[in-house]
Amino acid sequence: MTVTKVNSATFISDLIILIRDNLKNNIDDPLNRPANQKFIMTSYPQTAVNYPVITITDTGSRQEGKLGMGSQGTVLRLGVEIRVWARNVKERDTIFNEVHEYLRINQITGDDLNDANLYDFNMDSVVNVSEPDVKSKVGEFTFLYLCV
Repeated sequence: MTVTKVNSATFISDLIILIRDNLKNNIDDPLNRPANQKFIMTSYPQTAVNYPVITITDTGSRQEGKLGMGSQGTVLRLGVEIRVWARNVKERDTIFNEVHEYLRINQITGDDLNDANLYDFNMDSVVNVSEPDVKSKVGEFTFLYLCV
């Protein structure tokens, strides 16, 4: 399924799929996996995976306001978590920086996000998580979406 615009009726799934597909096209997989092995997923891994991987999940949304008196349109703030799971800190940070750079650059100069009806990119928080076998960096991002 290809998503080119976020739609009012399906904004949560559209956001996740759009970002997943755009990252697939713009972030290189260090392992050059075959098509049947995923580098970017829309849920946390439930089975053993070869790191590094990127997961993209929904963190919830909130209504910022209405588009005017008597309007059904609203301004929504859509939240997404992008987590990089890697074999070491350097790999984790390198991949996360590529993800952030793609999102940051495409908020204005790229067509991918604005043309999809996503505006006002914001990085809300970034946290490092170190476990014995995997290092991860969890980024929470939001976008402004006009739901009309």
